Amino acid sequence: MIFLHHGDDAADRVDRIVKAAGGDAYVGDPSRDLPAYIDEVADWLATAGRPRIIVVNPARATTNDHRQALRALRRMAKFKGVDVHLVGGEEVTPIADHVIAGDDDSPDISPAADAARLLHDEVLEPFRRTVMDIPDWREVAAASGCSEDEARAKVRWMEGLEVWVNNLYQVNVEEMGDGRVTHLIIRRLDRQPIHSWPHFQAIKNEILGPECEAVELYPPESHLVDEKDHYHLWGFRRAEDSFGVGFRTGRQVREGD
Repeated sequence: MIFLHHGDDAADRVDRIVKAAGGDAYVGDPSRDLPAYIDEVADWLATAGRPRIIVVNPARATTNDHRQALRALRRMAKFKGVDVHLVGGEEVTPIADHVIAGDDDSPDISPAADAARLLHDEVLEPFRRTVMDIPDWREVAAASGCSEDEARAKVRWMEGLEVWVNNLYQVNVEEMGDGRVTHLIIRRLDRQPIHSWPHFQAIKNEILGPECEAVELYPPESHLVDEKDHYHLWGFRRAEDSFGVGFRTGRQVREGD
């Protein structure tokens, strides 16, 4: 997600966001052009303990090179689950608008929109199929510090995912190797670590089917993966398949639920 801040109070707003991020923040030097940030941001993404926020305040953003740099920055940041906040004046706005408009998981957000209201509206809208803006292997290797072979394998994995978004969530769908189980990777667009059982049930119903079954796994500590604010469901696309656990006493829902 990219947020554009401009105006007299932009620096103050970004400063408040950085302080509230709850993790490591990268804040760029405002005297530098966008392309100069890329290698430095990649190094930071690969080494930061808890990368949460990237703030860039470029001297200008007026050429196609700047646009390509901002797109590369966005791809690396999305791969690592990090928000990008862009600060600047009129020279930054046109290219930033163009990149934000192409950000598939930003539901109708423009610089003038009330992004907080859009992202925190808890009424789920229907999901729509979209296409993930996938980083190339060089960007993955730079952001992760991994080898070329590992980076290419990660890109191939991302290319094999279905991607669905609505006003609150992005869900990446992976078909597991056995052909029966489907893996749902769920994250909120505002990156908040919020776990909502009714929302996850609705996501399962819409993507797998209302009579299909899914589970959430709490693993042994030796297999714990907790690097991003993502949640995971494993389920079936066929109603006749079952994990063989859970209640089997018919639907029982309190009035109003």
